[in-house]
Amino acid sequence: MEAQGTIFDIQHFSLFDGPGVRSTVFFKGCPLHCKWCSNPESQAFQPQMLYYKSLCEKCGQCVASCPKQALHVTADGELKRSDTCVMCGKCAEVCPHKAHVPSGQKMTVQEVCEEVRQHWRIFMQSGGGVTCSGGEALSQPQFLHALLLELHEKIGLHTCIETTCYAPWDQIQAILPFLDTMYVDIKHMDNTAHKQGTGQENTLILENVSKLASTGMDVTIRVPLIPEFNDSHENLVALAKFMREKGLSKLEFLPMHIYGRSKYEALGRTWEVTSARKPRCDEALAVAGKFGLEASIQQR
Repeated sequence: MEAQGTIFDIQHFSLFDGPGVRSTVFFKGCPLHCKWCSNPESQAFQPQMLYYKSLCEKCGQCVASCPKQALHVTADGELKRSDTCVMCGKCAEVCPHKAHVPSGQKMTVQEVCEEVRQHWRIFMQSGGGVTCSGGEALSQPQFLHALLLELHEKIGLHTCIETTCYAPWDQIQAILPFLDTMYVDIKHMDNTAHKQGTGQENTLILENVSKLASTGMDVTIRVPLIPEFNDSHENLVALAKFMREKGLSKLEFLPMHIYGRSKYEALGRTWEVTSARKPRCDEALAVAGKFGLEASIQQR
């Protein structure tokens, strides 16, 4: 049986996920649960349904269409979804206001390739290709390996991965022959702070980055710059020292934004980031410059 993966989005004409114009394949599921994540629907491994309450007109079409009777309207007029929901997507199909948005579908390697290869001329002209992102693509290692093999070796496209590197080293090592470049997130250099912000320690991540640095792979470190979490002078210096020690020079800072905040409510979750202060972008660039790193701010 052909390998299948759970994908929650494929975005075409991406300009920030590697060189040139690219298609970005977003894998569902991530072992890290960063509090500032702009795609919270990427964290769970199973398909989900986002419900945008502000778009709902309470027309009742979704309730009537549900084959499992998983939707009902409460006495105070609120729409609720029960555990009997099987994510069939009928509510999204009939909703005239797009209040229901499914996230996550099973796709084969060939289905993904068929969708992205239609843009191969743009890839060739711009020096672009395909980027595997997430979530965490390495959390679906067999599908990721099969997809990169097809894209890189059989179709001949430039390939990239955006990853936390929170995975066994052998899984990372297995895909290196089929990658042209990598973007690796480092959220925080302090182990305790990293776990507080993401739910996981950073030991495995830093070990894998150290191993990557010795392979000759083209690696860019990316840091989501979060105020009052990782933009302190001490953390920035620790990061810069680590990169210099490992022989890594390319660094991108991604200032935190709140564009994904509405998704939390749509998933029945709470946005936990409370700081109103902007991240210290100038400080970040200054520290990186002192250590001779090729740093930039990536605004999205």
